[in-house]
Amino acid sequence: MPYNYLQLSGLLAQLAERLDDPGNLYWSQSELLLYVQETFRTWQAISGYWRGRMTFNTLPGITYYDLPSQLGSIIPYTLKDTDLNTLLAYHLIETPPTGGTWTGTDMFSIDDLTRALERRRNQFLVETGMVVTRSLFNWPAPPTPSFGLADTTIDVRRAAWVSAAGKYSTLWRSDEFGASTFSPGWNNSPQDPPSAYSIAAEPPVTLALLPPPLNPGQVELFSVLAGAPLNPAAGVLLGIPDNLAWIVKWGALADLLSKAGQAEDLQRAGYCEQRWREGINIARIHTSIVQAAINGVISETNALESLDAYSPGWENTAPGLPTSVALSAWNMLIVAGPPDAGPYSLQLDVVQNAPVPVLLTDYIQVGREELDVLIDYMEHLAFFKMGGDDFLGSTSLYDRMLRMGGIHNERLKASVNYVEPMADRAVREEILTPRRVPIEQGQGA
Repeated sequence: MPYNYLQLSGLLAQLAERLDDPGNLYWSQSELLLYVQETFRTWQAISGYWRGRMTFNTLPGITYYDLPSQLGSIIPYTLKDTDLNTLLAYHLIETPPTGGTWTGTDMFSIDDLTRALERRRNQFLVETGMVVTRSLFNWPAPPTPSFGLADTTIDVRRAAWVSAAGKYSTLWRSDEFGASTFSPGWNNSPQDPPSAYSIAAEPPVTLALLPPPLNPGQVELFSVLAGAPLNPAAGVLLGIPDNLAWIVKWGALADLLSKAGQAEDLQRAGYCEQRWREGINIARIHTSIVQAAINGVISETNALESLDAYSPGWENTAPGLPTSVALSAWNMLIVAGPPDAGPYSLQLDVVQNAPVPVLLTDYIQVGREELDVLIDYMEHLAFFKMGGDDFLGSTSLYDRMLRMGGIHNERLKASVNYVEPMADRAVREEILTPRRVPIEQGQGA
């Protein structure tokens, strides 16, 4: 049953009173609404407070599903560059831009804001690797050993060879040194299918197959890609989880306030950079699916790496009722094996987008026991534009929300025996095939 004890209008009034601005003279109601919405998203990121159920049907022969884009998704991408530009403008005491038109002071420009957001959005993608894209492309006529990928490629997370007959073979991650050690002369011995892929000895955004293929075929890739170029005149989706967009905002603010000249504010820039790093750590353990069911029957949710290792050839099985699901990242669901015409129902319990209030009559969907610390954080966000000691003195309000988030998770852990395996579904692929290894544990520079 949803909460129905407080409407958005009442919450905004309480926040304005906390700020000693009941007439909304210094903080407009529109500005405070954005702080309310960001607070809900931040709370969801640190606590996983709201869960929801989404259902959609399989498509014949399709094994991969981008969760935010599915019909009925409750984790869609909705935030655009224009949304964050407005937030940045309020934080910087500037007039919010209208599309691509800047009406603020000469301390900043619309290009400053857009480029800062784009840089940090792409840095978010490389540091978290939580959004992957599936692609399929033709491999050049053999014996071509390597091939240039799109220059938007950040990481290759999984690869498979597809023969001319449509048979899939997993390509394992390797390197030329390992191939030469265990199979001398591999580069002069083409074979079908290739057994591995490498990025070790190749130029950037280039993929090599080990050994080279003997006959033409295709390569299926699951990759982390740079995001779409931002364009505030049109409004472009950020392409990252709504619950984590605030991380990009803090990163962009760190860059904007480090700008030489009259905009420079290294004290607040340092705070923003700290929030960015904290956010990245949160994002790297953020999950999507908690539980999955196929046609109403609970299915174990694996990592794609486990599916490849323990069910080799799963993509080549006869079409029918899928028997399990896997995740290759936060956004990408895989069903095994390929579904036939079915259709079959996929029912997913997920950590949903925070239910942010929009209309003044919307009820606030949080318990009474957490409301006070959330208003604390809204107040902290509002104080940012005041700068100096006024803002830095409000950091204890942020700490109060963090502490309550920890209490919420401790209560959940006490009540749910298997909370860890239910909460790490989207990061198991990262655990099994790490994207990053601390340099002291690895080899080379």
